[in-house]
Order: sequence, then C-alpha cells, then structure tokens
Amino acid sequence: MTAATWGRVGMDLVTRADLVELTQREPKDAHVSLFIPTDRSSTPMSVQADRIAWRNLLTGTESVLSQQGMRAPDIAELLAPAWDLHKDEVAWRYMSDGLALFLRPGWHRSFRVPVGLPEVGAVGDRFIIGPLLRIIASDRHFLLLALSQQQIRVLDASMQRVDELELRDVPTSLREVIEPPEARSDTMARLTSGGAGGPGRRAVFYGHAAAEKHHQKEEARQFLLRVNEGLREYLGDQDLPMVPMGLDYLVAMYREVNTYPHLTEESVLHNPDRLSPEELHAAAWPVIESIADRQAGEALDRFADLHGTGYASADPGKIEQAAEQGRVDTLLLGDQAWCWEGLPSTVPVVRLGAGGPTARCEQLDRTAGDTLARGGRLFVSTAPEILDGSDAVAIFRY
Repeated sequence: MTAATWGRVGMDLVTRADLVELTQREPKDAHVSLFIPTDRSSTPMSVQADRIAWRNLLTGTESVLSQQGMRAPDIAELLAPAWDLHKDEVAWRYMSDGLALFLRPGWHRSFRVPVGLPEVGAVGDRFIIGPLLRIIASDRHFLLLALSQQQIRVLDASMQRVDELELRDVPTSLREVIEPPEARSDTMARLTSGGAGGPGRRAVFYGHAAAEKHHQKEEARQFLLRVNEGLREYLGDQDLPMVPMGLDYLVAMYREVNTYPHLTEESVLHNPDRLSPEELHAAAWPVIESIADRQAGEALDRFADLHGTGYASADPGKIEQAAEQGRVDTLLLGDQAWCWEGLPSTVPVVRLGAGGPTARCEQLDRTAGDTLARGGRLFVSTAPEILDGSDAVAIFRY
C-alpha cells in the first residue's frame, strides 16, 4: 500500500468481486472501514490537507476502539497499515478522488477510487460498502478497450470522468509478444520447365506478399489472444460493459478470441492511437448511454409491472430479508439512498449497531451487500415517482 505498490496511475479498479469479498466477515474480529475524499491534483497544499484529514479520522477511530474496550497494543496493530500510509508522503501524490481502507486483524485492503467519498469511518463486526456502491451501481459506469498493435489501453469511465487503468500482466503492444522477425527474403523461387529461352529448367521468382500477410495476421491474432487472457485475469468477476474501439479488422479479430462476457455488441471503429482519454470517452459514450438507458428502463418497467404482486416491494424490512435469503434479483437505489454521504461532521466515526442516524444507512448497506453476494443486480434510479417515494425498491426472484 505504497506508491511503489500503486504505481504512477492514481486509481484502482473496484470490481463487484471486491465488494462481495468485503461483505464476508469474521464475527469475532473488529472491522474498520475508513473513507475520505482526496484531491487528485496532488499539489503540496492538497497533499497536506488529505494527510491531515486521514490523521484526524485515524485518531477518531482509535478513540472509538478504545471506548469499546480494545487494548492499546491491539489498536496499534490493527491500524498499523493506516498509519503507515499516513507516513508515506509519496503515496499521497498518487491519489484519485477518494480513498477507502478496510482493516481487520491480519488483513487490510485499500482502494483509490474515481468518485468523491464521504469523510467517515465505521467500527463494528462487518465492513460498510455503501460509500463505494456508486462505482458499480451507476448505470453509466463502463470500460473502454482501445485496441491497437502499438498500444492497448483500458479506461474506466462514467458520464463525467475517465481514467486510464494501469494494466498488470497484460501485453500493451505487439512487440511485447512477438519477437522481431529475422531478415527474410522478399522473394521465393520455383523451378519450371524450360521453354523457348533455352533447354533445361529455370527459376521463376514470386513475391512473398500472400505468405507475409498471413504471417502478420497470425501474429496479430496471437497478440490479441494474450491481451484477452491478461484482461480476463485482471478484470476477474467484473461485470461492467466494455466497449471495444479500433480499426474494423482488429475489433473483428478480437471478438473472435474474446472471453469477457460483457463486451458490448456495439463497437467504435476508429484508430485510437492518437486520441486522448477524453476523446476516447466522447467516442464511446453514445454506445454506453444507449445500453444504460435500455437496461435501467427495463428494470424500472419490471418493478412497475410487478409492484403489488408479491414479486416486488418498496418495504425496507421485506427487502432486507429477501436479500439475506438470496431472493433479490434487482435492487434499485434512489439518489437519496447514499446516506453515508449525509452524516454530520460531528459523527466522523460510527459504531455499527448503535442505532441513531446511521441505522438506515446500515440497513441499506447490508441489503446491497447481500444482493451483490448472492448474484443480484444493482441499479441507481433518478425517477422517484417510480420508486414510490422509497430510497430503495427490489424485484424478487421468487
């Protein structure tokens, strides 16, 4: 969890699998969830402000843990990774828009995320994931795969922002996969029978154009195979739509080897080499907008059709119970559901299970976590009239 570990690109890909992992808990252990907004400009002043905010959050967390009866040495051991990060001046120069850190004895995980986060900590018998839900619940979150033999890029984007991902174990150019060919003759000879020019046999030379074209095509295919293999490992169980962009023959060839199940049917047929991330985003956005509008509309229509039949509900208790039982097919959250973002600054660190203003936040958090862990879908809606005035509604499997 240092700058050396993170690399130079200030963002980490948060996947559905990551959030599902965070819903797993060790009931006897203390679980600490920490979130702060960060400034990606990384000026000396912003870095100092971020580190001060982090220190204050850690101090408040120490106080809550102490009030719960944890011994000082155990607190120090639990929060050691968080304090190590605070001391790492270089790491703070590589932030995105938000920082999240999760700790329990002997385990921790951090994420730099491209969305603003509330400044809040939580201590209890589980982690909270609500502040991160915008990243995967937004129906405008997508990946863009820029295909080129010179440069492979994957961008994580939404309606208002785009970030290039730092690819690990994914070849980013053809030369990383294919060794430079040895010098080959541009011609080939074939013996033919002699004719009017004289007796015997003579050599007639033909170009290697066809063979070379086939060889180059096979090289490109092997390169794209390796790209696909690396991306499947890198993306894991991610279920974001991914828009391919590149020259038509490369996109078609990639579709033949692709095994990522959420590659969009629509493509952007354009050479991406000279385009900035912002220009790539602008080219792919119409594809995503069309897909997202269709999916969200279908989910809302289904809820409207099923509401009152027993297969859909806006009742918080019924939804929570159904999610725990694995019966929630689709959970729709309204914009007002992000209650962790509305906590007063006087409550920087929350004790889970203590009731008060965070009780509904905790309920939504558990419901969303159980929905994701059991394979349900999560959407954000901006249509309160369809949500029937509730901050969450659900469609049930049975």
